[in-house]
Order: sequence, then structure tokens, then C-alpha cells
Amino acid sequence: MARFCLGFSLTEALCLGAGLAVSGFCYYMYRKKKKTADELDNASHINIDGNLKDTLEVTPGARLQYAVVEGVVEPVGEPLRSQCHEDFVGVLNKVEVTEHRLGLNSLYSALFKRRDKPVLHKQVRSVPFVLRGSDETAVRVHCPLKASGLNMEILYKRFHQVSHGFSVLGWYFSGVKSNRQLETEEMLRVGTRVTGVGELTLDPDGTLNLRPPSDGSKYFLSMAGYDTLRKKHRAAAKVWKYLAVTFALAGAPALGGWFVPYYYQSFAKGGKLRVQDGENNQKN
Repeated sequence: MARFCLGFSLTEALCLGAGLAVSGFCYYMYRKKKKTADELDNASHINIDGNLKDTLEVTPGARLQYAVVEGVVEPVGEPLRSQCHEDFVGVLNKVEVTEHRLGLNSLYSALFKRRDKPVLHKQVRSVPFVLRGSDETAVRVHCPLKASGLNMEILYKRFHQVSHGFSVLGWYFSGVKSNRQLETEEMLRVGTRVTGVGELTLDPDGTLNLRPPSDGSKYFLSMAGYDTLRKKHRAAAKVWKYLAVTFALAGAPALGGWFVPYYYQSFAKGGKLRVQDGENNQKN
């Protein structure tokens, strides 16, 4: 097998390169998750009450770069009504239809784990809303669709069987069979308690606002609560750290496969030289 100038075989070089590449990606994700977890740990936890405006008025720029607030969802104006349950109202609504596909050949199954779920239809509606605190104080939420961590309540979920018609020939060539379609409706309902993490500002007219941080920090809206959100990202950072170490160690055998023969050969050459020197000394 061909070897490089440093003594690596092609297989060893590929294993080492793949291990370092995956380890580098995992380390990048670890640093990213750790940064988010640290920012959540250091975020200011602010109560939505009558003292909030006073706090922001004495803060430079009338803003807190990264703050945590918790409140109850209330619409600004008319709320949205569910398409499947007319009695349910909310401020965010998502209706989605996905197609569940079944792989009929080994290649497709290996690449896509036997299941593929392309989105056939997606409709997202939203209305302005605020987070109401313990009194009449409210914080208006901006750009909620840009926030992470918002898993809305599922109001409707139903599978529909697909009528295939004369598509058997298409299955044969594509290796993919359309199995069924899933229709779901999700909603952030009025009265839901939500935790928001972002930039908190006070406008000159006295309006309190929560928006994505201008410094690029992660923007969150979550129904799980602040402690759950913080622990989730801390745990994710640990997982990526362990993966980075694991893949880095996976490349170690390739280095070992080079270092051991290299030092063995060096030791053997040194011993041979010492034997030759001893024989020359005896002859002299």
C-alpha cells in the first residue's frame, strides 16, 4: 500500500482526516451551545410588574441587552381562531401537511432511514401579542417567528391515506412509495404562560418591548420555563463535548499506527549502529 512521506497509509490518512473533521465540527457545536448556555446563566431575570419601567428608565439606553421575562399571552386586538376547533383562540397558528414516504430500495433506506417527510403545505398565521405580568404591566413581543424553542400546542393531528392511482411504475424507478399524509395544527393559545429571553427595551411612549438581541445572542420563546431551557442547553453542550472527545480519540489509532513503527525503526537503527561501533572498537 502506498504511503505518504510521513509514513501514513492512505487508509490511515483518511481515518485521521475524517476523525479530526467530525471532531472539529462537534467542538464547534459544543462552543456554540456552551456560549448560549452561559448567556442564559448570566441573563437578567426580570419580573413583569410596575417596577419594570422604573428599572429600565435608570438603565443606560433604556434597554437590557439580554433579559428573561415570564408572562401570560394576550393578543393585541382580535385573536386567531383555530381552523379545527372554533372555541380555541391564540396568537400564533401553524397548519402543516407532510407526506410520509417509504423507501423501497436499500440505498434510499440507508440514506433516509426508510422514512422521508417532505412538507406539502404549510400555513403560518400570527397577530401581535404581549406577555402580561402579575398586574396590568405588559411586554410586547416582536418577531416571534424568529424565536427558538417555541413548541406550540398540537390541537389537531390526523393521517390521511394516499390514493396512488397508476403510480406503481413511478415507485419502481424512484424507489420511493408515498405512504400517507399527516395533517397537524399547532397554536400558541391565549392564556399560555411563556418565557421570553431577548433584548428588553422601553420606548419613549412607555411601551415595553421584547425583541431579538442586537448583539446576535439567541432569542427564545418557550413554554417550558427558564430553568428547563437553561438545563436543556447545558446538557446539549455536554453531549457535543463528549462527541468531540470521542471522535478525536477515534483518530488516535491512525497516529499510533505511524508513531509506533517510526520509533521502533529509529530504535532498531540506533541499536544497529551501536553494535557496529562496538565491533569496530574490538577490531582496533
